Amino acid sequence: MKETLATWKERPGSPFELIELRDGAILAGFCLYYHSPNTDYTYDVHTFVVGRDYKNKAVGPRLVELLEERLLETRTYAVIRIETSKVKEDAIGDGFFQSIGFQTIGHIPAFYDAENDYYIYVKAVSVRKPHKAAAETDAEGE
Repeated sequence: MKETLATWKERPGSPFELIELRDGAILAGFCLYYHSPNTDYTYDVHTFVVGRDYKNKAVGPRLVELLEERLLETRTYAVIRIETSKVKEDAIGDGFFQSIGFQTIGHIPAFYDAENDYYIYVKAVSVRKPHKAAAETDAEGE
């Protein structure tokens, strides 16, 4: 975890953006992502790390929430894509990405080795416009 962040800090924002989640001074998890080339709305997660002591403690879901919020600050729609292995996903939480709304769009059994499959997940996010109250809608229809 420290090595990946150290590499990023040498050239922040080139091409990756960083989202950190801390527990006081302790780094609980982080995410490096980038705008996928030749796309308008797609963002790829390069690195998604949750500290061992924070597995199954809402750090992973909160990192994804922060990523969604950041992307939707400057656009109304985004697609988040994550490629990972079973071993890496299990380190965050078994079935983690599907549990927070990602869809599996690719799966290759035993890709890395007999017990380590390859997965690609995707999630579309958008700014939700508030719905008009029923009373307002009825009044407009009169």
